[in-house]
Amino acid sequence: MTGPLKVVRIIARLNVGGPARHCLLLGGALRERGWEQVLATGDLDEGEASALDREPALGEGSRLVHVPGLGRRISVRDDARALAALVSLLERERPQVVHTHTAKAGGLGRIAARIARVPVVVHTFHGHVLSGYFGPVGSFLACRFERALARLADRLVVLSEGQRDELAKRFGVAPLDKFTIVPLGRDLGSFEHAPRGRLRAELGLAADAPLLVYVGRLVPIKDPSTLLQALARTKTRPTLALAGSGPLEDAVRSEARALGLEDKVRLLGWRQDLDAILGDATALVLSSRNEGTPLAIIEAFAAGTPVVATAVGGVADMFSGEGSRRREGLLVPPGDPPALAEAIDRVVSDAALRKEMSEAGRQRASRYDVGRLADDIDRLYRELLSKTRARKFLKNQPPTPTLPPLRGGREMVA
Repeated sequence: MTGPLKVVRIIARLNVGGPARHCLLLGGALRERGWEQVLATGDLDEGEASALDREPALGEGSRLVHVPGLGRRISVRDDARALAALVSLLERERPQVVHTHTAKAGGLGRIAARIARVPVVVHTFHGHVLSGYFGPVGSFLACRFERALARLADRLVVLSEGQRDELAKRFGVAPLDKFTIVPLGRDLGSFEHAPRGRLRAELGLAADAPLLVYVGRLVPIKDPSTLLQALARTKTRPTLALAGSGPLEDAVRSEARALGLEDKVRLLGWRQDLDAILGDATALVLSSRNEGTPLAIIEAFAAGTPVVATAVGGVADMFSGEGSRRREGLLVPPGDPPALAEAIDRVVSDAALRKEMSEAGRQRASRYDVGRLADDIDRLYRELLSKTRARKFLKNQPPTPTLPPLRGGREMVA
């Protein structure tokens, strides 16, 4: 395939989080493979931190375009405005590929791409909003809408086998063969050489004091309440440092106070030095009710930090082994503070187990290299473009001529 190749990637907002970092990291990596990338995005929610503020260099591989009206919240007026802006953008840019990310941008972006007659349309499920976000009626409607949107995409990308099976079999979004599994990628060099001692010095903790770290937004789907209740049940009484912020920040402070954990819970806000934070942690802990492939777990693996997490979404697929005891950490059911407390105590109290998990995590991190991610996405785009061009060629061929009958009454078709 010759000539310039262009992909327009569409995401609702570039907040600090896995989907935004994924899009930004792909910019430079795909540029090296012959792709021009336009990244269309909307506005942050109030109180959210920008991924570009945290690591401005991430955006160097993409041309950023602001889309008026695009964002996380649903609004008939803003959504119609964003759809019109996206159609105009795609008609002006004329990309070979549109690749959408996150639920809201995935809906508007796929519709706009089909209106603008883009040859190839791809959508990535980083997670999904089909359970845990809305009530029964809202979840039912979201599922029906996602099934309709799936027909507008040439391929649906998921981050793990478990996520694919959940979307295809549990929710019936699309047949299995419409999904392609592309694990996340990350530049992990700084985590592989994570500095030690900085966070403990900041918090006034001894080198051997148990320290748990949570990395992520403080929002209902992450269920920080279960984490705090588990912490209150632990026998080892570790300190918990939360690197992140969100609408539940005040609620977390209040619950920590009510549980008598004021001296054990430290809210760090959004941080740029996650390598130093994970490098000092006894374990990374996540209590989410729904997840795709948490970037924090990949970073913990690279830093050699054991992980205690809930077995939701694509989380289990990130670990090697089976059951609740994995080589890189422990998995527990969601919404179960006693099980989470028991897992925390087990990791904190067993130095030999932590060493084993640390070594296994470092080995596991190698499968999340950003170069592998870019190769997978580049290969997928080119495969889909080749199929699209082949279909177009066959469609434009003249009708097959029928030759006159030969002796014997048979016909030959050219």
